[in-house]
Amino acid sequence: MSNPKLSSKIWNFFTINAVDESKANCDVCNERLTRGGRNARSYGTSSLINHLRSFHHSEYDEYSRSTGESNKRKRDDEEELKKKNSKQGNLNDFIEKMTPFGQNDKRKHAITKSIGEMIAVDMQPFGLVEDTGFTRLMKVLEPRYKLPSAMHFSRTVIPDMYMSVKAIIQERVDKAQYVNFTSDAWTSDNNLHAFLSLTAHWIDSNWERQYAFLQLRLLEGSHTGEMLAAELLSIMEEWKIVGDRRGILLRDNGSNMVKAARVAKISDLGCYIHTLQLVVGESLKTQRAVKDSIATARGIVGHFRHSSKATDHLKRIQESLNSNSADDDTDQLLPAHRLIQDVSTRWNSTYYMLERLLEQKRAIGVYSQEAEIQSLTANQWNLVEKILSILKPFEEQTKQASLASSHAGIIIPGVRLLERFLQRTKNPGDDTAIQTMRTEMYTDLHARFLNLMRNTSCVVATVLDATCKLRFFVNDEAAKAKQMLLKVALKEIRTRRSATATVTSVTQCTSGQSDSEVVAVESVHSDVNLDDRNKPSASSSVLDDYWQDFDDQQESHAAGFDSATDEEVCLKELDAYLAEPLQPRVTPPLDSIEYWKLNQYKYPILAGCAKSFLATPASSVESERSFSSASDICEDKRSSLAPEKLEQLLFLKKNLSVVDFHY
Repeated sequence: MSNPKLSSKIWNFFTINAVDESKANCDVCNERLTRGGRNARSYGTSSLINHLRSFHHSEYDEYSRSTGESNKRKRDDEEELKKKNSKQGNLNDFIEKMTPFGQNDKRKHAITKSIGEMIAVDMQPFGLVEDTGFTRLMKVLEPRYKLPSAMHFSRTVIPDMYMSVKAIIQERVDKAQYVNFTSDAWTSDNNLHAFLSLTAHWIDSNWERQYAFLQLRLLEGSHTGEMLAAELLSIMEEWKIVGDRRGILLRDNGSNMVKAARVAKISDLGCYIHTLQLVVGESLKTQRAVKDSIATARGIVGHFRHSSKATDHLKRIQESLNSNSADDDTDQLLPAHRLIQDVSTRWNSTYYMLERLLEQKRAIGVYSQEAEIQSLTANQWNLVEKILSILKPFEEQTKQASLASSHAGIIIPGVRLLERFLQRTKNPGDDTAIQTMRTEMYTDLHARFLNLMRNTSCVVATVLDATCKLRFFVNDEAAKAKQMLLKVALKEIRTRRSATATVTSVTQCTSGQSDSEVVAVESVHSDVNLDDRNKPSASSSVLDDYWQDFDDQQESHAAGFDSATDEEVCLKELDAYLAEPLQPRVTPPLDSIEYWKLNQYKYPILAGCAKSFLATPASSVESERSFSSASDICEDKRSSLAPEKLEQLLFLKKNLSVVDFHY
């Protein structure tokens, strides 16, 4: 009989029985003990260990010591093996991390894509990828990634990204029922290339405002109205925006842009902000006292802008005045603001310059006593304060027109409120310069917006704004406004009937399909009123008091039409809408489309009109913002950037966030 392999230390004190191997003999007392089973698979040493523990204490202690040392050696061996395996694993990981990505590696393409997005969104030069700091950073972050060349990003990555994003924007534009536009022309200071921009604005099926930058088109030759018209139509056709889908074009007041819209037969509207700029700009030039005060203010700001020593001195004065205010236990702390230099092409920058000067009047007064600087006289300070009070509502209107939710419906109310503000009873304290400035501003404002009531876009958008409706229309203007909206509503209802007929035709063609192949869409009626929603805080504008002047007009104009013609359907809906109380005004203002989103099934025809006219921007600010970005892209170090490449980079800069970087 062969002896089994015995590895336990307990066998130093026991021997397998020669006759019955299921038994073991104790070497100390020769007692025979069972091994715990009848076959080799069930044998164990528990009974042997218990015997040693119970009857042979010294031998058991010796066994315990030997077992502990054996277990320690076993643990050491396992730890050594683990370290060996770990070293082998670390070596494998190191080799893997140092092995360059393959040509089709997904992570490689993801990194390249992200770098391309960074170049476009952050307006970085292509040469960034070859800069020492950036290449070292990438080696630390991902040694396996080999940076492509600047040329690869310029010729491959950005063009491919441009085409992908453009395809998604095209899909979205194709779904728009009506598309409105803003456009402007711009010449780069660095390369003297001239460009034409076009942005698109619409409201989608979910009543969300949508925006897309369509193109920056290089202009060659004389910028005549005919040439600009041809370029505008070319861009719209390239984006498949044709026929009745073309909405309103927001443009500046340049004669060539005005003519371009006429030649292209595109409904157009002058930029509200640009027109206000012209009104205010002229008013600041006509009065000698006003001009002199502004010139002196510019001189003060220029003194500090060109001298770091003077700026530091002014800062110490501000701190000193605040320290004294704290000692006097007053709350009149002076903000540690720097002065603001105005820009001649932006009247509101002059407003902010004067506003900041007035804020820092005490500090400037102290400085002028300690340094040789021409300061404003007491009369000029008083004049500046009154100029600001006149310009404040214009600044508010400019801000409102710059909002993404602004639309053409804010123009008529804004102009009427400004006119009423300028016509108010003269302040006895106003000097001749202020009185004349107020009068000339009113005259210029009235003249520049004289034909506003003839503009269907502004009139219809105003009536469809549930906070305005007919509130700002005087005399026979209300009836004309109703007729304008009625005409638009009739066109909308015909469009709906045409679409319904098309759907009916398609339904008849598919009537043989099974129920599982037909998708039914259930319209949910909603006439929830905005009054039931949580409202923001009450409005607090300089022009608030003047809204009340127009309240009675809305009540008198809400009466219905006397008509029994085919227009009854539209008239009934229009009358019901006008009979509703005006929605409350709040600050910040609610987007007007929120009302129509909630009432689209209550007033379906007017809601269709709102989707078109309330998507018309009040200004061309989006085009101007695009040019600001283009100027940043085409900086001094990139003055040789090709126009095509500039267009691609600007397109991605403006639209990558629009598609949420999913393309």
